[in-house]
Amino acid sequence: MVLIKYFLKTKIALLWVILVAIVLCLFYFGFSMFNGQKENTQSYSVVKYIEQANETVLLNVGIQSIETKANNSTIPWTKIGIPLTEKKAIIILNYQAKLGIKKAAKIDKVSDNSYTITLPKYEVIGIALDKDAPYQLYDESGELLSYSTSNVDTGKLVTNKLSSKKQETYLKKYKNQMDDSAKLYYKILFKSLNENVKLDFKFEK
Repeated sequence: MVLIKYFLKTKIALLWVILVAIVLCLFYFGFSMFNGQKENTQSYSVVKYIEQANETVLLNVGIQSIETKANNSTIPWTKIGIPLTEKKAIIILNYQAKLGIKKAAKIDKVSDNSYTITLPKYEVIGIALDKDAPYQLYDESGELLSYSTSNVDTGKLVTNKLSSKKQETYLKKYKNQMDDSAKLYYKILFKSLNENVKLDFKFEK
């Protein structure tokens, strides 16, 4: 009889424990479902350097570039491509190349109304992406057996195209326009101080 009472008490206690556990679980999951999730985003910035600049933009060149890159799987230990394993991506870039001078021009006074202005070598000052449509993935496709081929790194493709080195071709292509822009810039600057000023220009190569 004592054993039966002990068994019943133990069983009732166990049922209470299970019941409390079920209630707590329902409360926790119900609270999680109906309670909004809180997001905590943090951002840290460090100023690495501050330097004075004498940059002058003489020409803005608006550019649209279509870049294509393809990856192929190759036979191990060779560079021989395997047929039907190509993955290709085509992107369209819209940006502005800023061309000009990064050093101060040298100004020599010849007489009261005459100056010689020597401009340093032209350089790529920077890149400005188009505000409305800077980058567009035009097409991304893979051939029948391309599942094992690595995807094209479009981020790297964009970065390489936007490097200053890639824009140096425009320095030669638009040199005459930059010469005209530089002359106009300094003429307006000096004319505001002296209407009768005469300027002679020299350009470093």
